[in-house]
Amino acid sequence: MTDKTPENFLAPKYWATHLGLLILKIIARMPANWRRNLGNSLGFMMERLAKKRRRITKININLCYPELSEAQSENLIKQNLAATGRGLIETASCWYSDLQNQQRNTQINGKQHLDAALEKGKGVILLSFHMTSLEIGGCLLGAHYDFYAMYKPNKNPLFEKAMSDGRLRHLKGLLARDNVRGTIKTLRKNSIVWYAADQNYGGKTVVFVPFFGIQTATITATTKLAQMTGASVVPFTQRRLDGDDRYQLTLYPAFAPFPGDNEVDDAAQINLFLENYLKQYPVDYMWLHQRFRNRPAGEARIY
Repeated sequence: MTDKTPENFLAPKYWATHLGLLILKIIARMPANWRRNLGNSLGFMMERLAKKRRRITKININLCYPELSEAQSENLIKQNLAATGRGLIETASCWYSDLQNQQRNTQINGKQHLDAALEKGKGVILLSFHMTSLEIGGCLLGAHYDFYAMYKPNKNPLFEKAMSDGRLRHLKGLLARDNVRGTIKTLRKNSIVWYAADQNYGGKTVVFVPFFGIQTATITATTKLAQMTGASVVPFTQRRLDGDDRYQLTLYPAFAPFPGDNEVDDAAQINLFLENYLKQYPVDYMWLHQRFRNRPAGEARIY
């Protein structure tokens, strides 16, 4: 049996990808204020042109923050889409720069919580959520800790290579989302696995638990990984501070008890943590995701 023939990345079908990656390289070398303004402009374009995503964002924000007036809701939508645009621009810096400027302006709180979890010797699930600054937050933390990131491989081989190479500038390694065996093996070596568990993938490995008072499909993989390895679950958040290239990374005490009596209670604990964070910082989340797509039996579709 022969090895798979290597992809010819010079083939015409990859020319558009090469152009996109070239643009990312150029963006990574821009001054910080240019990158910020470009991110804000992308957010403005999404607001005007990406009607479907704007509609999803509006529905999510209105569901989760019903106390807001129409004007307040619209303002939050604009801020959130601008933050999403900045997140896309930050990806260029993550993949094509060493992030030295960003590192100088980054605050890290709660390192003692991650250190304490590592001392237990059973690995750490670094539990994250899909914040607009998720990519750069993880890469910035990679300068302080060696860890592996769980991710969804891209179907475009050239883009996948660029994404993997870019992330590996800052991270110890990558684990495909469906590589459960590799993830368990990594945790059992007392390593850190960075994992975001808050998107709606549907399927059989979900339970419905409250999120902002709404029954929300929540995956149970965090519980299963903790049960199989004894790993601690340490929440991790990232957010932008005022000014250019300034960030705050926060590590929290490990969930305890975790796993608890059942996976439903564990999922509720995770959702409550995220909800409490977003009550303080509502701009930070990727509200354009269909978080409430799957509904309990008998409930009408939200989107």
